[in-house]
Amino acid sequence: MRIVLWLAIAASLYGGWQWWQDRPGAALAGIAPSPNGFVPVEMPSGAPRNAVLVLAPPNCPSEQARRAESLVAALTSQGIPVRRASGIDYSFNDGPTAEQRRGVDRAIDVFNQGAPAVFINGMAMSNPSVDQAVAEYRRTRRGG
Repeated sequence: MRIVLWLAIAASLYGGWQWWQDRPGAALAGIAPSPNGFVPVEMPSGAPRNAVLVLAPPNCPSEQARRAESLVAALTSQGIPVRRASGIDYSFNDGPTAEQRRGVDRAIDVFNQGAPAVFINGMAMSNPSVDQAVAEYRRTRRGG
């Protein structure tokens, strides 16, 4: 009878560990955000350098899409280059390294938090303010 009890305890502990690892936002746990609230991520394939990538549903009347349009307009009016997209993908020549995989996991967590998801030079945040996006763009801009 004791073996059944120990097996039940072990199964419960393993199940709890699996739940803890698979919960939403697990990839962001323990990651220090930038002063503007952005976290380091692996940039999606084709993402522009020194520009802001805004991800949100296209031609959608939702509140998320309206926030994205407002953000794009505000950034463009300040002379910041912006690209709009509705999804992300990744491709690696030799498969991702462990660090790249962690960066992709963080990017997916940000994307899953809701639109607009904003990617800037290796950093990302869900639904940032215009001020946060501008400050992060200026902080991370390379060669500009």
